[in-house]
Amino acid sequence: MTPSFQGRVASAVIVPTDCWYAVARSADVTHALTAVRAVGRPVVLFRTSSGEAVALEDRCAHRAYPLSAGTLDGDTIRCGLCGFVYDAGGQCVSVPTQTRVPLGAFVDAYPVRESDGLVWAWFGEPGRARLHRLPELPWLVDATWATVSGRRTVQASFLLLHENFADVTQVPFVAPEISPAVLGSAPPPLEVTVSETSVSLRREFPPARMPSWQSRLAAVPADAEFTTVQEGYLLSPAVWVDYWDVRTSDTTWARLRFTQLVTPIDERASHLMWAVSRDFAVTDNAATSELTATFDDYYSRVLVAMETAQSVIDRDGPGREVNVSADIVGLRIREIVDALLAEEGA
Repeated sequence: MTPSFQGRVASAVIVPTDCWYAVARSADVTHALTAVRAVGRPVVLFRTSSGEAVALEDRCAHRAYPLSAGTLDGDTIRCGLCGFVYDAGGQCVSVPTQTRVPLGAFVDAYPVRESDGLVWAWFGEPGRARLHRLPELPWLVDATWATVSGRRTVQASFLLLHENFADVTQVPFVAPEISPAVLGSAPPPLEVTVSETSVSLRREFPPARMPSWQSRLAAVPADAEFTTVQEGYLLSPAVWVDYWDVRTSDTTWARLRFTQLVTPIDERASHLMWAVSRDFAVTDNAATSELTATFDDYYSRVLVAMETAQSVIDRDGPGREVNVSADIVGLRIREIVDALLAEEGA
């Protein structure tokens, strides 16, 4: 009697799944097998001979063995343990011990899209993927912008990271050397806009000196004063974006875009891909090197702080929180995530 596949064990990780998550940079997905972990699932990525990016469940349907440890032959993967062969749609097309493929021998195939130099995967109900637009991040690939970037695996939850990115009041304490200057005793007030599925913030700083790194790159006098407008947007549970725009003259702006792509590994760990894009000094290699060093250090400090916070939560529980008016954005993010989980029945 030929055995048949009896079904998958669903992931027990409670994070939103009806969301496009950035799982890799497009340039990193090639005609080779790459293993990642996202939303509690093992995933294998590769590119077909026609150039299409594919994301499959990284576990053979026959036995517990990763397909990423097998071999890619054309557009099919052969399991390195048992020899089962799967096509780009996840269907087993041959087994070495018999001519007939067992009923139900397949691995999950996740919807994939590519945009703005990123590979996005959908881990929710496949039929709902087409109802959700990808976040638009054109500065990542626009030739009139220059971008530095990095990526880290962080031992902190995706929600903790989003709350941190949304709390712009923490920047002067974590990294005072990069923060916009504040004249007087208090920062400008936050303007917060809330919708059912998103939240954004805005504040405009009065004329002040730029941070030294920014004035050098923008080629303006260090003692000159400029207006800075800071905005932040939750584009989805996978993306937080910051705008830092400095008006250097009546008609000219020096613009920065901070892109934080957060993909949960599980409830206590995340992948972060960060990017800092600028539309000034675009061809200046020295500026690119300086920004790479500056923001690699900045994100390292932020992520160490988040891992410390996560370790406290893991050890002592959520505990009591005292919130202030600046926390409204982070609290709204929690509400959005809770609503998404309720809608998904998690």
